[in-house]
Amino acid sequence: MNRVHPDPSIGEGLLNLFAGLTLDTPTLVFSIGALALFMSVFAFNTAFALPARDMGLRSWGRAMLALCGGFMLFFLRGHAPLVLTFLLANVLVLLSSVICVDAHARLLEQPTPWRRLALVNALGALGTVPVYLGWLPRGVAIFAVSMTLGINFAISAHLIWRRQPGNGSRAGMLAAGILASMAGASALRGIYSISGERASVLISSQQLPQVGSLLLGALFTVGSSLAFLAMINERQQRELEARSRRDGLTGLLNRTAFFEAAHAYVAEPGGERFGVVMMDIDWFKKINDRYGHAAGDTTLTQLGRLITQHTRLSDLAGRYGGEEFCLLLKDCTLAEAQRVAQQLVSEAARQSVRLPDGGALHFTLSAGYAQRQGLQESLEQTINRADQALYEAKHAGRNRAVAALPIAVQESVPASPQGGSPDAVVTSQPA
Repeated sequence: MNRVHPDPSIGEGLLNLFAGLTLDTPTLVFSIGALALFMSVFAFNTAFALPARDMGLRSWGRAMLALCGGFMLFFLRGHAPLVLTFLLANVLVLLSSVICVDAHARLLEQPTPWRRLALVNALGALGTVPVYLGWLPRGVAIFAVSMTLGINFAISAHLIWRRQPGNGSRAGMLAAGILASMAGASALRGIYSISGERASVLISSQQLPQVGSLLLGALFTVGSSLAFLAMINERQQRELEARSRRDGLTGLLNRTAFFEAAHAYVAEPGGERFGVVMMDIDWFKKINDRYGHAAGDTTLTQLGRLITQHTRLSDLAGRYGGEEFCLLLKDCTLAEAQRVAQQLVSEAARQSVRLPDGGALHFTLSAGYAQRQGLQESLEQTINRADQALYEAKHAGRNRAVAALPIAVQESVPASPQGGSPDAVVTSQPA
């Protein structure tokens, strides 16, 4: 059997190909500055397209602009005063990382840790002054700036990581990973600068540590910007999905979203005990007929705020349909359901809805409440009992909360028809 020998010319061709890829530091420094400028323009342009939703885009644009200025000054070293190409250049690079932290904090709606950043970066910037004056070797400045950058990157990574949603954000995890990698690379460069390898990490060095750190810097400039924009896109998608699940007038869950969330809660461990409150605005048709549909919408909006104020964040509140609302009170006893229902009825009676003409209208609520009776009762059955209790409240005169009958009693008692006094309960008062 003849053995096939590789053609030596192929290996030589590959070697010649890679030999032509000269990654000199001036080219890399200029490339990072150019990439930062491009990312800055892209961020500002995106912010201009979303004027009402900045989400840190302008901060990111300013960060990339500062990074561009710093690296362009590095590129001019030897052709411009050292105070610009050394002192100002390092300050701009540090400033860029600080503004990056601010951009991530704005996007995540968290406070920017300005005090911590000011202290750390002041020490980093001051570390360059004695070097510029010739009092200390260049490695001290490299160490101070590199370690400060590493801390800034780590702060950003921590901000992102601790705010990851329960199911994990891919863009957030990518951004945190890039920032953590840059934090480690910056710290490693700082260690090189004080370990006898200072010459290998100077800005003009052609050795692997400096070329590698510049390559990482170029990848970071592009990767971190793309990850930041991906985080913005994810946030917009989450907000759009959340808005699609909410009723436009009241801000409460719409009927479909309410049942999805309620069934998910009932199915999870610990979801077997809950209470339900069904509510309805009394004589709502008369409000629309007398004051107009705009006044009716305002009444619904005000009731939505009232429900939100008097329920826990863990509870589910939804607009069941028209002027009817449903609450699912998690881990709730019948007495607690009664307290919530009666409190909402009482508070609604004290509400005053302001009208455009300066007048005001008042409205009342009727409510029915129930507690789930064992695992044999479904969510729909509990809601149905609370709904029957709501009809009883209407029949009994409105403006009240009525408890649902137990299952055994309810099955033997026919549901009462909706009735009540025909007298209107809305009044108009001057503001």
